[in-house]
Amino acid sequence: MRCRWIALLSILAFLPTVERTSASSGWKPVTHEELKISATDIGDPNAEAAILFREGELNDNTLEGTSLKVYIRIKIFDERGRRHADVQLPYRAELGRISDVHARTIRPDGSVVEVEGRDIFDKLLVKTGRNAWRAVVFSLPAVEVGSIIEYRYRQSYPQGFRYFALELQSELFIKELRYHIRPQAASGFDVRWVTFNAPDPKRFAPTWDGTYNIRVEDIPPFHREPFMPPELAVKIWGWLYYSNETETDPDKYWRNYARRQHLRASDETRPTGTIRRIVETITLSTDGPQRKIERIYDYVRKEIQNTGVREEGEADAGLKRNDTADETIRRRYGTPREINRLFIAMLRAGGLDARVAELTMRDEAFFHRSFPDAFQFNSEVTAVIERDGSVRFYDPGTPYCPPTMLSWEKEAVSALVYGKDDRRFAETPVTEAAYNNENRAISVTAFADGEVDVRVDSKITGQRALELRNELGGRTPDARREYIMAGVRDFIPLARLDEPSVVISNLSDTSAPLESSISYRVPQFITRTEKRLLLRPALLSHRDESLTAAPRRSNAMYFHYPWSESERVTIKLPDGYVLEQLPDPVEVDIGAARYQSAFIKDGDQVVYERRLMVNAISFTVEQYQTIKSFFDRVHQADRAVVSFKQ
Repeated sequence: MRCRWIALLSILAFLPTVERTSASSGWKPVTHEELKISATDIGDPNAEAAILFREGELNDNTLEGTSLKVYIRIKIFDERGRRHADVQLPYRAELGRISDVHARTIRPDGSVVEVEGRDIFDKLLVKTGRNAWRAVVFSLPAVEVGSIIEYRYRQSYPQGFRYFALELQSELFIKELRYHIRPQAASGFDVRWVTFNAPDPKRFAPTWDGTYNIRVEDIPPFHREPFMPPELAVKIWGWLYYSNETETDPDKYWRNYARRQHLRASDETRPTGTIRRIVETITLSTDGPQRKIERIYDYVRKEIQNTGVREEGEADAGLKRNDTADETIRRRYGTPREINRLFIAMLRAGGLDARVAELTMRDEAFFHRSFPDAFQFNSEVTAVIERDGSVRFYDPGTPYCPPTMLSWEKEAVSALVYGKDDRRFAETPVTEAAYNNENRAISVTAFADGEVDVRVDSKITGQRALELRNELGGRTPDARREYIMAGVRDFIPLARLDEPSVVISNLSDTSAPLESSISYRVPQFITRTEKRLLLRPALLSHRDESLTAAPRRSNAMYFHYPWSESERVTIKLPDGYVLEQLPDPVEVDIGAARYQSAFIKDGDQVVYERRLMVNAISFTVEQYQTIKSFFDRVHQADRAVVSFKQ
C-alpha cells in the first residue's frame, strides 16, 4: 500500500476530475416525517442540523479496484445549520477518482432545487513534491431553516485497499447510519473489523448476509473543541481490513511480531566495514558512551541529507530506496526511517546496544496495545539499552531534533523495542515544561498620543524551538521574516513593521536556543483619558482571551507537550507623565500549572514580569473546571493595567 490511511470517508481520497452529469434520478423519496422533523425530535433542541441518514456501499470485488458510493441527507434546523450548504471535499489526487456527483436542496414546502454540474468545482489546495491535495466544492442553493440538503457521489480506488477507515460519527447527530460492504471474494486473507472509541463497540459490528452490513441509529454528535486530542483518539470510527495473522492474543502477537522484525532490522542495521571506519574516524577511544552517541548523532544529522517521509518503496525525485544502513551512508541521503536505522548501525559499530523502537505518533491517533495489528505503527526511533537495563531514546530522523529529546508526537507513547532476546514495550519520556520555553525580553517606549515602540528579543528552547525551526528551515530569509511578523499581527493587528526589522539566530544550531529579534510600532495601543494613559503590557505578547472560554467540555483538554513562557517587559514612561498606580502581584498554582505576574517601579521605568508553566499534556473532562478556573484567572491577571498621569 502506498497510503497508510486510504480514507476517512468524509475527508479523504477524492478525484480531481468530476463527472458533471444531471441528477435526474437515483434520489430516495423524502417523507413527510423528514420534512417535519425538528431538533426537539432528535433530543437536542439546540442542534443546528442533523444527518437523517448516511449510506455507504463499499465494493472491493471489482476488477477496477475499490468502489464506494456515499449518500448523505441533512436536515437544517436553524440559521447556524445553513453553513452545511457549503460543501468541500478534500482528497489526494493520486489515490483514485470520483464520479456521479449530485446535490440538491428540498425546501420546506417540498420543492426541489438541484445543483447544476457547472456549479461543481475542483480546486487545488496544496501541492508538495509527492502529493497534490485538491477539493471538490459546491454550494447547495435556496437553503433555509427547515430545508433538507443531500448529496451523493462515487469514489474509486484503482489500487484497492488493505485497511479502510470508516467514519461512524459526525459533528452532527446521525439518525441512521448504513454501510453495505462487499469484500474481495478471491482474497486469501480474512476480513476483519475493529471499532474504536465507542462505548458499545458491538453496536457497530458488521453482520453478514452475503455482504457485511452495519446499521446503527441515533449516533450522538462528535464535538470538535480547541485543545482536544486527535480526532481518531476520541471519535467513533472503524477499521475494515484484511489480515493473514492467525494470532489474536495481543501479548503473543506482539512477541511474535517483535521477533520477526528484529531479524529484519538486524540485517538492515548491520555495521559494515564502511560504517565501522567512519565511526572510528568521528569518535575517540577515550569517549564515554554518551559522548560517543552525541558525536554519531551530530554526524548523521549534518552529513546525511534527510529526504523527508516517503511511503515504503516510493521513489522521490529519482532517489533510490536504501535497503540497508550501508546504502544510506554511501549515498548520503535517506528517509527518516533510513536515517534512524543508519544511526542504530553506527551505534552498534561503536559498541552500544542500539535497537529499533516502533511507535504510533500521537498527532493523529493513539496506540492500542490490545489491538493485535502492527499497522498502527507509523514511525520509529532509536532505543539505546544502558548497562542498568534502562532505555534511552533518540530521534535522528526528525530534522533539527537535538539528541536530548524526541519530537512531541513521539513523546509519552508506548514504543515496541526489539532485540535478540529482549523484546519489550517502553514508554518514551516527556520533556519538562521548563525546557519547552519561550523567554521574551520586551522593551517598550510609550508616547503621550497612545503609540508605543516595541522591541522583542526571544529565546526559544525545546519543543517550541523544534517546531519553529521546522517551520522556518525550508523558507527564504524574507519568508522567515514574514512568518515572524505574521505571528505578531495575529495578536496585534495594528502593529506596523515599516522595515524588515527581524533577526533570526541559531536556526541550525540545535545546541543553542533559537533566537529572534523584532521591532515594531503600535498606534493607539495605550488607552487615553483626559489626564491619564492606561497600558496593558500582557497584550504585547498574548491575545485578549482565555484558553478556556467554553463553560464545559465534551473532550479532554490536550496540549501537544508541557510548555512554559516567561517575559520581562520594561516600559519607559512617556514624557510629562508619572506613574500613578501599579497592579498587585498575582500568583496561581494548581500543581500541574503555575502562573506569576508582578509590577515594580525601577527609576523612571516600570518593569512587568510574567511566568506561565503548564507541566502536563492532558486534563480530563472532570478536571476541566479546575484548569478553566486557572486560565480564567490568568486571563484576568493579564488584563492588568498600568496607569500614568500627567
